[in-house]
Amino acid sequence: MAALAPTKMLGTRLNFAGSSTYATAAPRAQKIVSLFDRFKSKPAPKAKPAPVTSTAVGIDDELAKWYGPDRRIYLPNGLLDRDEVPEYLNGEVPGDYGYDPFGLGKKPEDFAKYQAFELIHARWAMLGAAGFIIPEALNKYGANCGPEAVWFKTGALLLDGNTLNYFGSSIPINLIVAVAAEVVLVGGAEYYRITNGLDFDDKLHPGGPFDPLGLATDPDQAALLKVKEIKNGRLAMFSMLGFFIQAYVTGQGPYENLCAHLSDPFGNNLLTVISGAAERTPSL
Repeated sequence: MAALAPTKMLGTRLNFAGSSTYATAAPRAQKIVSLFDRFKSKPAPKAKPAPVTSTAVGIDDELAKWYGPDRRIYLPNGLLDRDEVPEYLNGEVPGDYGYDPFGLGKKPEDFAKYQAFELIHARWAMLGAAGFIIPEALNKYGANCGPEAVWFKTGALLLDGNTLNYFGSSIPINLIVAVAAEVVLVGGAEYYRITNGLDFDDKLHPGGPFDPLGLATDPDQAALLKVKEIKNGRLAMFSMLGFFIQAYVTGQGPYENLCAHLSDPFGNNLLTVISGAAERTPSL
């Protein structure tokens, strides 16, 4: 008598038409398979991926570019011998290119002092450069940040007794209030920095609450970020000097100067301004 005997093979349910002999043999085969399953070795556990460390992504090579005796210096090899770099510029601090023509950092105490001065001025310059450009650019595209929102004209408004205007809203801050706020806030911050009132291990790079995004939790990444900060800060200080000179020569803000140059690069550039070919209205 024919019968259908269900069985399993490789996890797939199959139906075979056959005799009752096959139907009775199927359970025995299943028992044999179950018996050998006991002796199967368990699969080896998957190896956990190695944690990504700074060294794994080549951070050591990157650090060697900016720190240590083989770091980059202010002139390429061939134009400057590394033996000519002063001994006290040994590549331990961020942004050390071996450049100190006046020997200002010969004394360790002077070195630390000038390093702090440079970093503080660099941070202020970065904030100032953004404050010079952003309001003028926003005002040009209809943000209503005052009559012209040019940095030196905004200061003139305060001198004339007016208040600031941002996005169409008047801010009741006159010159006296602005100066008082600057003395209290900036002076207080400098006092705590000098006296280390918050008990930081590094007064120049405190981290902690001043690193809310946790960008500098890794020491190697923090070292690279210090280099980026001082490089951008030095660029910002030169930019601020350029903004001052441009305002004196052209009577315009930095964003207006940029737009004029981009609209006519050959007609509005440094050479045309010096030669008097470019139209300009000095007003300072």
